[in-house]
Formats: sequence, structure tokens, C-alpha cells
Amino acid sequence: MVVMVRVEVQDSTGFTTNAPTGDAVLDTRVVIGHGIQFFKDSEATFTKSREYFGNVRKPFALTVMGQRLYIVTSPQDVSAIYKNTTTLTFDEFVRDMMLSFGASKEGVRKMWESPRTGGNVSSLHKVLAHAGEDYYRQQFHPGDRLNDLWTNIQDRMSLCLQWSTITGKNEFPTQHDFKTVSLMNLCQDTLLSSATSAVFGDRLLELAPNLLKAFIVFDDESWKLTYKLPPFLAKDMHKARQQIFAALQSYFALPRRERAGATWVVDILETEMRRIQVEDHDIAALFGMPFWMSEADDSYPSINGNAYKLCFWYMAYLVSDPKLLRVVRAEVEPAVSQGLLGLEGRLEECPQLVAAYHEVLRYHTASASVRSVAAPTDLGGLTLDPGAKVLLPYRQLHFDESIFGPNVDKFDAGRFLAKTGLSKSPSFRPFGGGTTYCAGRHVARRELLTFAALMVYRYDIEISPANFGEAQGGFPRCDVKKPSLGVLPPVAGDDMILNLRKRRGDV
Repeated sequence: MVVMVRVEVQDSTGFTTNAPTGDAVLDTRVVIGHGIQFFKDSEATFTKSREYFGNVRKPFALTVMGQRLYIVTSPQDVSAIYKNTTTLTFDEFVRDMMLSFGASKEGVRKMWESPRTGGNVSSLHKVLAHAGEDYYRQQFHPGDRLNDLWTNIQDRMSLCLQWSTITGKNEFPTQHDFKTVSLMNLCQDTLLSSATSAVFGDRLLELAPNLLKAFIVFDDESWKLTYKLPPFLAKDMHKARQQIFAALQSYFALPRRERAGATWVVDILETEMRRIQVEDHDIAALFGMPFWMSEADDSYPSINGNAYKLCFWYMAYLVSDPKLLRVVRAEVEPAVSQGLLGLEGRLEECPQLVAAYHEVLRYHTASASVRSVAAPTDLGGLTLDPGAKVLLPYRQLHFDESIFGPNVDKFDAGRFLAKTGLSKSPSFRPFGGGTTYCAGRHVARRELLTFAALMVYRYDIEISPANFGEAQGGFPRCDVKKPSLGVLPPVAGDDMILNLRKRRGDV
């Protein structure tokens, strides 16, 4: 089905003067599957619309098949939306995702309507859906619980990246003095297995050894779930989602003594769900959300959804720039040589390592936050209509030349070194903000910095002649057109094939 997207910019009296008379119409056609996917290239649509109205960064509306979306691209308006938790709500999106992931209406009702009578003080008298957000923050924000979880993840990552195990599922033969690996496979194997087993214990992957394969398929196709494409247009996604769901259902059906090792937040959330008589089916579905959740702006953490793609891009830039590689290696060697204990703190003192991390986030994050308009809401002198949605596409902020400089379309590993405080700019929102500030951001940061540090410390790394993909030996291309809920993936088929030679022993 082909529909016309109507783009409007409003002020207190109507449409702006730089719009045509009457409704402002942007001559853009998009392919819609049952009213779900309303753009083929979302970023191009946002940019063209913003520039159409003089790049003043006022909110504009996209009306698609009767649903009005207000698109917000200024940091001031984004900050105002974060502060408004009364007439602009995130709850509707969370409820919808719970149902989309397979939870029953009754299970969702219990999560949102059953009163809280116990638990942590900050969670008293909250519905369990909101109390759960508190629990995730307690687990994933700095403190003893995060330290315990991080030690587990870090130890597993270190084991995955040892010379004896680093080949993982890569299809390349080992030579006498070097190993050839797929960078994407290495990032997936290391990050997904480490985080999954650290959060749920070893039993989950023992029950479902193909779970992570299913997850990778689902993650790649998950935008179809968010946009509610019908099953016949999303067969691979629904099949993979069902495999994830089945694995989690089998896991939670076991007595707890048979699945030891889960982290605190899994135990307490399961306990609270069972207290209000949430069924095993719904427990599995409700844990499926944080197991995947690629949305960077979400009070639930993304256990698996973004870190491996961040690591892929970071390492791709690192090994493609010999000077950057030398600088980062010189920074991290003193930190890593002291061992794993306390490594995350020492890596924060490596300025180029951290600056390149920020630039990867700026350049490759394409997440967007959603709010529902519950009542007439003023935003920068405009009135948002009830029933509409508000969309905050953060990539529009990250490519603002007035903030990040004239070369925003290029990756610049020194950008965040050259301009002090840039990472604290209100235009830099890789993890969202407000009440939906991503709970998993601290773990994601530690995962990437540690992965990069261990790799450059332990190995000499070079791009293999076997490097392949559509780029044919070139740098992997970023898939900016495919709808994304978090970190943008490379174009299908693009990868980076690396030769690794051991430099020194494991720490």
C-alpha cells in the first residue's frame, strides 16, 4: 500500500509562514505494510522534513493512516518532554511491547494493576511494572549489585577472548601463528553469551544451546515487532521470538534449585510476579523484553540488544586506523597489565579510548523514544493533541552541526577530545534521558571498553586479506535505511575479517 505522508509545522495560530498555504505537504511516498512501516528510510524522512521547514528544529507532525506523530528534533524540546511525566507517558508503549512479546492481557493487567505491599522502600505502593523499573535500576546502576554482576560478565568475556577459545564459531581455519576471525561473530559470541549467562546463570543456555542464534535473527528483524507487521511479512522474526519465548518458558518452569546462578533482579522480579500469580507463560514473555530490548531510551535495560554492535563498530574503526590503534593500546596497557580487578575504573582514565566510544555512540545510535499524549500539552508554544504520539529520534540531535561541528557526517575519533564537555551536551542522547534513561548504559560502557582493551592488549590485529562483504575488502557500511531500535547494524553481508597474533599472556 502506498500512502502520502503529510508533514505539518504548527504555531499557536496554524501553520508556519514558510509552509505552503493550507496543509503543508511534503512530496514523499513511503511503502506501508498494513499501516505499520510508515517509512523506508526514517532518518532521511526526518532530515528532509526538518530541512523543508528551514531547519528551525520546531516540532512537525507526520500523519500516517490516521495516526499523528509529533517529531521532536531540538534538545530544548527533548528536555521538556523528559520533565513532563503527566500528560506525556511512556506506559502505553511498555504495555504494548509486553503484549507484542507474547504476554497475555491478564498477565499485563496484573503487572499494571496489582498493588505493591512489600519490597524495597522505593518500590512500595507501585504497580509491579513500575517497581520492576526500580529493581532494574538497583541491579544495573553503580553499586554492589552491579559490581557483582559486572565481575561475572567480565570474567566470562575474558575467558571468551583467550587465545585457546577466541575462535568461537568462526569458520576460518587456525594457522600456526595466527587466527582468522569474523569480527561480528566474535562480538556476538563474546558479548551475548557472557551477558546472558551472567544474568540468568548457566542453565538457560544449557537448556537452549541455540538460543543466541535465534536472538541474533530476532534482533535483526525486531523492528517488525515494534511496527506490528503481520506474521506473513515477518515470519523469521516471529519464529525467532517463539524460540526465545520457549527457552525462557522452559527455564522458569524449572525449580529454582535447578537453575542457580541468576542475578538478583531475576530472582526478585520472579518472586514478585509469582506473588501476584503471574503465570509461567507471562513470566517468560515479560523477561523476554529486557533479554532483547534494543531501545536505548528505556528504563528497562537491554541485556543483549546493543553492546555487540557497539563493539563491532568500535573495533572496526580501531583496526582501520593504525594511529588510533597505537594511541589506544598505549593508554590501556598499564591499566590491563594490573589485572581484571578494578579494570573498569582504570579504563575510564584512558581519554582516547573513552572519546572514541562516545563517537561510536554518536555516529551509530539511531534509537528513538516514544511518548503518548494523554492531554493537551504545550511544547515550545505549540499544543500537542491528545491521542497523538511524540517521537524523539536521537540521531537527529547527534548530527547537529552547530553542536558537533561541520564534519558531523564523518566518524572522528578525536571529536570528544577536542571539545571538552561534549559528552554532557543535551544534544548527545545515545541512552535517552529522563525517567526512561537506559538502565543498562553502565554495563554497555564497561563491556565495550573492556572488550577493546583486552583485544588490543592481548593481540596484534590486522585486517585479513579474506575480508569480505559487498564492500569487497573495504570498511563495512552502516545500514542507515533499515529501521533500527538502537545501534545501527552493518549492511547485510558486510563484516570485517581479522588476523590475530598473540602478543602476551592472558590477564
